[in-house]
Amino acid sequence: MRLHPIDSCGIMLSYRCQCGCRHCVYACGPRWRDWMSKDTLEGLLAGIKETWVYPRGLHLAGGEAFLNFDLLLFGVEACRRLGLPIEYVETNAGWCVSPEVGREKFNLLKEAGLFRVLISVSPFHAETIPLKRTLWAIEAAQEVFGPGNVIVYMSQFIPLIREFGEEKPVPLSKWLSRFGREKAGRLLWEGYALIPGGRAGIELGPLAPTRYRPEDFAGQTCAHEILASRHAHFDPYLHYIPLFCGGLSLGQFEDLPSFVNTFDYRKLPLVKFLVEGGPWALAEFARQHFGFVPRDSYAGKCHLCVEVRAHLVKTGNFEELAPKEFYENLRSHLPPLEV
Repeated sequence: MRLHPIDSCGIMLSYRCQCGCRHCVYACGPRWRDWMSKDTLEGLLAGIKETWVYPRGLHLAGGEAFLNFDLLLFGVEACRRLGLPIEYVETNAGWCVSPEVGREKFNLLKEAGLFRVLISVSPFHAETIPLKRTLWAIEAAQEVFGPGNVIVYMSQFIPLIREFGEEKPVPLSKWLSRFGREKAGRLLWEGYALIPGGRAGIELGPLAPTRYRPEDFAGQTCAHEILASRHAHFDPYLHYIPLFCGGLSLGQFEDLPSFVNTFDYRKLPLVKFLVEGGPWALAEFARQHFGFVPRDSYAGKCHLCVEVRAHLVKTGNFEELAPKEFYENLRSHLPPLEV
């Protein structure tokens, strides 16, 4: 089994974000500091252009990419120079303090070559971002790019959040108080189609409508996610992150085409367990050799995987558990949720 060349990807300009959402697959938040350099970004884009087949597009994101607008603008311009298709730029809209500010920044991005933007809206973002900022960003983006080029992810939450008010952030605890634990759990997990990796399983796992025993994942490998998905994310440290597997690096690289052509998953012991046996096999390895004790139940196989990796990272033995700061930020800076 070989690593398939990508046909789409996300470029994380930073893990830094003002939100630190409880559902974040990449454990982003305000405690992160580093940004991708312009030289690194331009080299990465050149490598992507050489590597991928049948390109479907890339997206620029964070963290929150608008917190370093100069770098974001540079990235859009670099994609245009290289002839790379940008599917969208992703934002949580927390920076949009007025429609005028939104129009100004979106116009600059459009002039640089951007034609579509994705604006996130959810109960998780609303914990730190007042809904009115999200609505201002949507309004400004639709004016600049046209309604058909503004992806609102996920728009169905707008009327629900509006019930709590538009002026201030809405703690997730209010959803529990209003809807009750069971209904709130369904709204958050099924309504948002949560991926149980990153923080989601750890912070929101108790609210998951369905729980699984660790042994339920026996035989469920991660070969598709790691090798065959053709989608990857690249972080500021040039880690190759398969699909949405935050905190799992297939390696750092300077030459992306060479990296893809020569990659051998068997050289990374934890990746080998995941490709051939999935999180259950990884958990058994950690239990037998490093004293890992699994919970009785999990929100999904990615939840188990992250918990095992968070245990193993303490050994310092496995290079694929990177960046290390991912594991230091698995708990959100937000107040613990009482469930």
